[in-house]
Amino acid sequence: MSENRTTIDAEKFAFHVLNTIHFRESSDYERQLKDRLTVFLMAKYLIDDFNDLENQNFNIHENNDQTLSKLGFDSLLKRIESLNKY
Repeated sequence: MSENRTTIDAEKFAFHVLNTIHFRESSDYERQLKDRLTVFLMAKYLIDDFNDLENQNFNIHENNDQTLSKLGFDSLLKRIESLNKY
């Protein structure tokens, strides 16, 4: 199962996001830097959270030796609801 796990390099992803977003040019350099830093950190933390969820939900040992396909409907629904909290 672990060979199918998706892991994203959070820092590379955040730099890629910075390079793809067009920021409004301004003479307020401090504001520009804060905007870029905010975007970078948001992207990095988003991917860090994704990687943590990936590790928690697809690690058989952490799931008490139950794969997601073996969970009952109610258990699976609860698992999905817990993932949808942002």
